[in-house]
Amino acid sequence: MQRSISYNTYSFLLTEILPNIMLICFILGFIGFIGNIFTFLQPNLRWNNCCIYMLFIFKQYILFKLPWNLSFNLCKLYYFLYSFLPQLFINLLLLSIIDRYACTRALTSWAHRLNKLKMVPRLILMMIFISGIFSIYSPILGNSEPLLCGYHEQNIYGILSIFFNGILQPIVILIFVLLTYRNIRQSRQRVGGMVKSGVNRFRNQFIVMIITQVLITAIFSLQWMIVQTYVLFNASIETSFDDLLMMVILFTFSNNIYPFNNVKSFYFSILTSKSYRQTFVKGLKKIFSR
Repeated sequence: MQRSISYNTYSFLLTEILPNIMLICFILGFIGFIGNIFTFLQPNLRWNNCCIYMLFIFKQYILFKLPWNLSFNLCKLYYFLYSFLPQLFINLLLLSIIDRYACTRALTSWAHRLNKLKMVPRLILMMIFISGIFSIYSPILGNSEPLLCGYHEQNIYGILSIFFNGILQPIVILIFVLLTYRNIRQSRQRVGGMVKSGVNRFRNQFIVMIITQVLITAIFSLQWMIVQTYVLFNASIETSFDDLLMMVILFTFSNNIYPFNNVKSFYFSILTSKSYRQTFVKGLKKIFSR
């Protein structure tokens, strides 16, 4: 009876709940992607380095629903994209944080050079290269059977995934967030606690927006890392049928919730940045007035 209930529950979650989650994520992600493009291409934002990095953050849900198990090569490509695209998303978010960090540095500092517009394509290409290098392990260590595409068979695969996506990137992001916060505090202390107007207020609003997105990203990454670690170290242990189904359910839900990182950008930008909201509304008014 317990096995029947567990299996029926698992089947219901897999066939009814997960497809709806994927559909909601796709719709929200598509709306958010269009909203970001529309807002970041407005005249007052299109030449802002931070906005350019955020503009290149895209949604990859549709990629993971293609028939990758048709051949060996498609399966290996799936493993690579499954690791590469989330890493690239986080790395682009990291670039936007580094850009805000560079804004808070002195004009004579070497870090301030990263804020120049000519550095944008170089840094994006560098992050694409780094994301590709850090994703090479996925097609090499992933399951070689097309019918089992998506189910890795080696513990080293899971360990590397947890390290690169769940530990390394959040630590680097946190370091730059703390450095940016420190620079802002030092700047306010030098001016006697007064907040500068104009450019500095605009800069600080985008810093708040990005830090908020970093915190939400950390939450999604943390749940993914915890579930991945739990499944990795318990899958090889002899467990009951119910325990095995529970691990499968947790693993499946975690992998499908994790890409919410790519959906949240537009909505949290609207909630946390007054400049972003004003630009978005101004752009809509301009369209309707025409």
